[in-house]
Amino acid sequence: MAEVRFHEPLTGHDEFDDLIAKFSDETDAARAEEIRTGIWERFGTEGTVFISDMAGFSSTSRKVGVCHFLKMIHRTRQIVAPVIEGNNGLLLKCDADNCYAYFDSPDDAIRASFEVNAALFKANDAFGLGEEIALSVGIDYGRVLLIGDLEFFGDPVNTASKLGEDLAIRDEVLVTRRAIEHSDFEIPELAERMVARISDIEIQYVRLPMTEISPDQ
Repeated sequence: MAEVRFHEPLTGHDEFDDLIAKFSDETDAARAEEIRTGIWERFGTEGTVFISDMAGFSSTSRKVGVCHFLKMIHRTRQIVAPVIEGNNGLLLKCDADNCYAYFDSPDDAIRASFEVNAALFKANDAFGLGEEIALSVGIDYGRVLLIGDLEFFGDPVNTASKLGEDLAIRDEVLVTRRAIEHSDFEIPELAERMVARISDIEIQYVRLPMTEISPDQ
């Protein structure tokens, strides 16, 4: 498999940082509101947030050492990146054992979650115990600040992170109700409809084992 090259920072990120600095320093309320509105006009968009987390990162690192797990993180990134891009997604970054991606369509994000897991199942067949990779994924939809091809911010980012990192177990994707409402994905009849409250935020979501078939199958 060819080496995946991750994106270099764009000049848009410098522009965003400059606007945030001006917003932070502005003491006039009216002018601060103008800057805030300008930030959303320049960088705001509606779309889908996909955040994956490797299962068992802390416990496995303690048992076998961080170098071993860094190797597995590298392998995961090489598998995830082409699947994200092949489903019309933008892989913004990989931070430790997490991958952060943006999609216009929730359907593409859901499809990518199944395809990533299928690719990991296939890759795991070539390795022994202790080398297997499993992911949990959180998906949400809404208004975000998308900074070039490098970063995003917003409520959907926070929600997808909580789903993928805190609530989902291995081989599972959790999709918010608002993401489902903006998709054509048909929820399996037996899929669990869940409600969670984290940090005084209520999250309504659907629990999908990633062993389900993808939306196009």
